Amino acid sequence: MSKAEPKQLLLNDVLIDFASLKIKVAGKWCAIEAKQLQLLRLLIAQKGQAVTRDKIMDAVWPDVVVSDNSVSQLVTQLRKSLSDDKNTAYFIRTIPRVGYQLIAQVNDAPTILEKVVPASPRTSALFIFAGLVLGALFTLLSQYLLAPEQARLDYQYQSRLTSAPGAEVFLRYSPNGRYLAFSQSNDQQSQFDLAVYDNQSKTVHSIKNSGYSEEAPVWSPDGKWLAYFRYDPISCDIRVMSVENAIETWRLSPEFRLTRCQQRHGPTKLHWVDERTIYTTHWQDEQPRLIKYTLSLSPSPKLEAQQVVGDFKPLAFDISVDNTLLILEKSAGWYTLSEVDLNTKLERRVIKRSRHSHAPLLLDSERGYYWLGDDALRRYGYNGNKQTVHEPLGFIADIAINPQTGDIAHAEGHARINLYQIELDLNTEQLLKSAQQLSSSSRMDMLPAVSLDGQQSAFISLQKRGITGFTHSEVWLKHKQRKSANLIATLPSDITPKYLLFSPNGDNILLADQLHNIYLINTFSRRLVPIISGFEQLNGVHWAQDSHSIYYQAKNPQGQWQDWRYDIQLTSNTLVKDNAPLETLDDDHLLWQLNASYIEYEKHVSSFLAAALEQQLPLSQLLPSLSLFKPAVFNGGVYYVLRQGHQLRLYCYLTTQKRNVFIKELGVYGYDLDINLNISSSADGTHVVFSQVDGIETDILLHKATKAETQ
Repeated sequence: MSKAEPKQLLLNDVLIDFASLKIKVAGKWCAIEAKQLQLLRLLIAQKGQAVTRDKIMDAVWPDVVVSDNSVSQLVTQLRKSLSDDKNTAYFIRTIPRVGYQLIAQVNDAPTILEKVVPASPRTSALFIFAGLVLGALFTLLSQYLLAPEQARLDYQYQSRLTSAPGAEVFLRYSPNGRYLAFSQSNDQQSQFDLAVYDNQSKTVHSIKNSGYSEEAPVWSPDGKWLAYFRYDPISCDIRVMSVENAIETWRLSPEFRLTRCQQRHGPTKLHWVDERTIYTTHWQDEQPRLIKYTLSLSPSPKLEAQQVVGDFKPLAFDISVDNTLLILEKSAGWYTLSEVDLNTKLERRVIKRSRHSHAPLLLDSERGYYWLGDDALRRYGYNGNKQTVHEPLGFIADIAINPQTGDIAHAEGHARINLYQIELDLNTEQLLKSAQQLSSSSRMDMLPAVSLDGQQSAFISLQKRGITGFTHSEVWLKHKQRKSANLIATLPSDITPKYLLFSPNGDNILLADQLHNIYLINTFSRRLVPIISGFEQLNGVHWAQDSHSIYYQAKNPQGQWQDWRYDIQLTSNTLVKDNAPLETLDDDHLLWQLNASYIEYEKHVSSFLAAALEQQLPLSQLLPSLSLFKPAVFNGGVYYVLRQGHQLRLYCYLTTQKRNVFIKELGVYGYDLDINLNISSSADGTHVVFSQVDGIETDILLHKATKAETQ
């Protein structure tokens, strides 16, 4: 009689329950699809051996004809369920050109009886005697030797601290925990004032409303000074003011200019780690760099030196009082979170890799923990464990920890991001009609794509966490001759859109996600069909002129690029060329033929514009703007947005005429959100659609730290 298959297995530290279609990851039960468990059973049965794709197709789809893409997708889904990363695999390893191999430890699920070791007759008396002695000792010394573990922190929502029009961001607690400094939108929401919430009096004090924009306040370690960015129409300073007296007098305190800063893009936070050291970032050598300022405070604050630290390229970072740096960087489409000891060799210790930026970012007061405000407010451990504190109705803009109580304050709110369309006569440089709103203001609409003939526009409509607790992403289509847009696809929750790409005939749209999967949407049938998946990186995705095929490059496990072709009629992918050169800007790929799928797209556009406009725009002004707002190329030029302070301006550079044309103001963008802003254009440049942030509303919420009982 054959041995019955176990209902439960332990895979590394993940408990698999085959009977109830559930898995337990990091102490939490989650549902898992039956096909994923079928694949898992097959890999377990062949543990240590490479299982071919053909064998997987025969086992999981015995009576159905499927493609390799189905296998790749299923493996990707299973890895996601197990919280496995194929780059640092602990469960499933990819065997190039063969298939997949299970590398996890497989054990029977532990039971209570297995944990009990029966005593033999010869040792029973000894164990009884030893037990009595140890029991007495434990009774006498339990309060010292067996003191319970320190209870973990738990959090309870307390209240809102602010409720005013506009945004409250850049939160920072004072060292004594009494004050919370932040930047608050002025009445016109065109700039920021400095404000402080007093925990003692429960009152908000406005301490700087000079008519300029004061942003990103930070306290000195002794709490006697407050540093911040100050923007005026033509310059930016880092300033310091005294806050040693009563809070009612702070607004009258003199301020000292510490140094100039970059006026051309929005500020990151300042980090004042000890009496003489402040860290921040600015753009240098075409990339963001970590900057260290050395200063003195006596007799008045002044800058003594500044230097670039290491080779870091921070998108966000935080530094503890012992000079531990937690830094978020981006490379090859991956966001990497690393810890660095600034006192030693500046070596990175990678903590987490993700396709998402996960900002805001904050170190916890307890070593080995940090906070992220992505789709929820969470506390993470370096070991991967996480604690969800709060799920917002909108997005989380910033986080601050009270150093004395452990309380968490965070800014939470909504952004109105709409799409606008304009028509231009590039010969006369005139708008044919004023900008028209393309989408609804009730959601965040972004990632516009315009068909080559300019007759259609597609875009992503995103409703971040709502009353239902879910994030909804949809694809909408607007025809030029129709008043309203139509829904053509609702996206599964695991798809994070990256860009849209129309076919030349306008009948189909490609949707790429952050995991390098490509989906096809037919504008008539309105079906979302996965067509390309399983690759680590893609480049140069583009349509054939007849709209029947899609060409793209994919990187194989050996790091070599391959040319591929997808046939829409045959619904199949075919390898065209192995070990191919990377498609980039050259005689065969002119600038206007590139699109957002090209890895070096922004680099080529910025280099082109920098060379064309070197007498008008410095590179340090252009690059941050293009990083914030992706440009659009067409066969006669480039549309791009230039950010100057908080003001966004739309320009068009005409390549043939070698002229830079100002199109229109796009309003104010006072605080950087983790969203995709971009422009799209028809092939001739006469029809343009662009993203516009029409307003950001945030309030500050407080969560009290409590001690949870130890189980």
